Parts: sequence; C-alpha cells; structure tokens
Amino acid sequence: MKKWIMYAILAGLAANAVYWLCKKEKTDGAVFKTVAKKANVEPETQEDLSQNTDIVEEMNQAKNESAQAVYERHAQAGSIMKEAYSNIMEDFVEDFSEKQSPDKEVDIDEESVVLMKKLDSISDELDDLLK
Repeated sequence: MKKWIMYAILAGLAANAVYWLCKKEKTDGAVFKTVAKKANVEPETQEDLSQNTDIVEEMNQAKNESAQAVYERHAQAGSIMKEAYSNIMEDFVEDFSEKQSPDKEVDIDEESVVLMKKLDSISDELDDLLK
C-alpha cells in the first residue's frame, strides 16, 4: 500500500513538472514574439519626441492644477470645520455659564471647615498608605 502511495506522489510530481515546463515555454514564446516586434519598430523621429514632451508637459500641468484644487478644497473644508467647532464650543460654554451664576455666594460654616479638614487628613493617610 505504501508503494502505491509513493508511486502516485511521484506521478503527480512528474505531471506537475511537465505542466510547468509547457506553461513556461508558452510564456517565453509570447515574450520572445513581443521583443521581436519591438525590435522591428522604427526608431522615433524628432517630431514624435517633441510631441511626447508636449504631452508630458500637459500632464504635469494638469496634475499641478488638480493638486492646487485639492489644496484649496481642503483649506476651505478646514476653515468650515474650525468655524463649526468654535460655534459648538460657544454653545457648550454658554450652557454651563447659565447654570452657574457668579452672583451667588457660597457660605462656608464651621462644620464645612471641619469636614474639609477631615477629608484632607483622610486623603493624606491614603497617600501615605500608597507609598
């Protein structure tokens, strides 16, 4: 049984190698034909070269114009976002300023002072325990 498995594996490897070689030969032939076609092409004339440089210049100009347009759109979007953020923050601050009136005085009595001292001492004790 083991011999049959080995024979099957070897046959599969051999078939794969033959398939790979045939496939490689087909692609090499296609590459060779493409290279042969390019070798038979006449060299470009000066007029063709000048047309190519004109096309390249036009492409660079179009690329620069589109980059400038993108920059302008991003700058405009940034200013809109800044304005919106400032409006949001103004509304947020106004809401809290209405809730707290500065005219209201806070009365601190002796009980509050004692309580604050106790809280400070407890906080100090906790800090000492953490060390």
